[in-house]
Amino acid sequence: MKNRLLVFIFCMALCLLILPTKVNVYATISTSAKGMVVLEGNTNTILYENNCHEKLPMASTTKLVTAILAIESCENLDEKFVVSDKAVGIEGTSIYLKEGESLSMRELLYGLILASGNDCAVAIAERLGGEDVFVEKMNGFALSLGLQNTHFDNPHGLDSDTHYTSAYDLAVMTSYALNNDFFVELIGTKRMVIEPTGVYQARYLKNKDKLLFTNENCIGGKTGFTDNAGRCLVNVHEENNMKIISVVFNCQPMFDECQRLTDLAIKEYMMKEFIAPYNFVSNVEIMESEKSEVGVITVKGFLQPILKSEEHMYEVKYDIPTNLTAPIRLNEEVGLVQVLKNNEVIYEDKLITIEGAENNDIKYLIDNILDKWF
Repeated sequence: MKNRLLVFIFCMALCLLILPTKVNVYATISTSAKGMVVLEGNTNTILYENNCHEKLPMASTTKLVTAILAIESCENLDEKFVVSDKAVGIEGTSIYLKEGESLSMRELLYGLILASGNDCAVAIAERLGGEDVFVEKMNGFALSLGLQNTHFDNPHGLDSDTHYTSAYDLAVMTSYALNNDFFVELIGTKRMVIEPTGVYQARYLKNKDKLLFTNENCIGGKTGFTDNAGRCLVNVHEENNMKIISVVFNCQPMFDECQRLTDLAIKEYMMKEFIAPYNFVSNVEIMESEKSEVGVITVKGFLQPILKSEEHMYEVKYDIPTNLTAPIRLNEEVGLVQVLKNNEVIYEDKLITIEGAENNDIKYLIDNILDKWF
């Protein structure tokens, strides 16, 4: 009996080893970065990753979050105000803000992103309630997106024990920010001049993301560096209907690595619209009505980046009845659409009618009148 039991356990273990396992839709690939992700920003789909959920210091890439929150919080980006004295003399990269100097939020944002001014980050935070309040808002922002591996201690990214994010979290926060037109304009600006203020000379700013100058489809990004975080980069590239967000942390060849990852994504992936929103599917025959048929449409669309090599694995199926019996309401659910990969459902949604159809059956009409009046 004991020998039989041992044989049974051995066979079960062997079966577990040889059974196929479900694989991720994205690939874990080698990288020189300590943490990395390539995210398609229209759908927030991971294309490639390596250690993408580890909590890591992110240096000045922090300022992408500072920027979007400032943009959303400020009613007038061009209103001039005197910057807080707390922003003067901040360590690290700076645009050398001076005591009593007046600038607009827009000018500070350009100084924040293009020159990576730590003093701009503090000036922005102080303007919008104070640094503590602003940092609290930054942490609330990350939580509102469902991100659990992020905590901010400051608006600029200087090293702190509990100032961290993950490559994935930062990519998702960047994806959110890309819905704002001025944010896109900001990170994609190559050069900008802040005119003399009367307290300080003109400031000539240049974007630190080298890929913005070498790749015509790069729409911008943000660099970062501290001794603890290493070289960090968030880069956004738009091509073939894909918004490719590459994030690398602690990566010495950060520009080369982001370009390599972007090129790989363009080579291997395609954007596939499986289902168009509010798209006509077919007409369905109607019984017991003056109308002979009603149209059926989709509701939501389903757009997804997929590996070009796997396109043949996908299938769209429509489940629609051959006929319907009146009465039929407008927008009534009458069918189902599914997207399958290797016969496994990965998405489904309802199909609805684009018009109603009354029932012309005499018995139905009489019963309906009785229901309404008695």
